[in-house]
Amino acid sequence: MLPSDFRSEPKVLQWEKALRDAGCTINGLTPISLLHSKNGELLFALCEANVTDPQKKKLPKYIFIRGHAAIVVALLRNKDTGVERYLMIRQRRIGNGTLNLEFPAGMLDREINNVEAVAVKELLEETGLSITTEALRPLHKGPLYSSPGACDEGIFYFGCIVPLSNEEFSSFEGRKAGSKSDGESTAVCLCTQQEAEEETTSLQVRLGFYLFNEYLRNIRRA
Repeated sequence: MLPSDFRSEPKVLQWEKALRDAGCTINGLTPISLLHSKNGELLFALCEANVTDPQKKKLPKYIFIRGHAAIVVALLRNKDTGVERYLMIRQRRIGNGTLNLEFPAGMLDREINNVEAVAVKELLEETGLSITTEALRPLHKGPLYSSPGACDEGIFYFGCIVPLSNEEFSSFEGRKAGSKSDGESTAVCLCTQQEAEEETTSLQVRLGFYLFNEYLRNIRRA
C-alpha cells in the first residue's frame, strides 16, 4: 500500500467522518508513520492533521489512528450450582510489561460495520467460548473514548449471560487460548467482580463492570 492510499482504509474514513459529523473541517492529513499487518491492512497511522473546528479554530495537529475495538463482559452461570463468574483473560502487555487481567476484546480493523461479529470472534479466539451475536447486549449506545486528545479509538462494550453445565463451566479455568497468528498468548480465568477489581489495573475492566451492573439493574427492574 502506498502512503497516499492510506486514506481509503475504513478506520481512516471512519475517523474523518466522525470529525465531519462534529462540524470540523479536515484541510490536510499527512502520514508520519504507517504500520500494516501481514495481509496489508492498516493497523496504526500516526499523522499530522490540519483540522479546524466549527469556529474555524485549529485543533492539535497530531492524531494516532488505530480504529475502534469491542469488549465483551461475559458472566458465566453454572446451571448445576448457581455459581456465577466473569470470564476474563490474563496476558502480558508491552505497555506496562506486566500480566494484565482483562475482558476479551479486539480491534475492528476493517470490520467497522460488523461490531457484534468481531466481538463474538474475539471472544471465541481469546477464551474458547462460542456464542451467537444475538446473545450480546450493547452496554452503551455507541463507542466510549478514553483518550480523544490524540487517539481516535472508541470502545464498544457488550455484555452477555451464558448458562453452562458444571463441566462446561469448570473447563474454562486455566484454559490457554489466543490467536497464534497475532502473537497472542492468553490464560483464561473465572473471577468474581471483587477478585478482578483487586487485581486489575485496567480502566476498561472497571468501566466494563460499571456498565454491566447498570445492565443487570435495568433487566431486574423490567
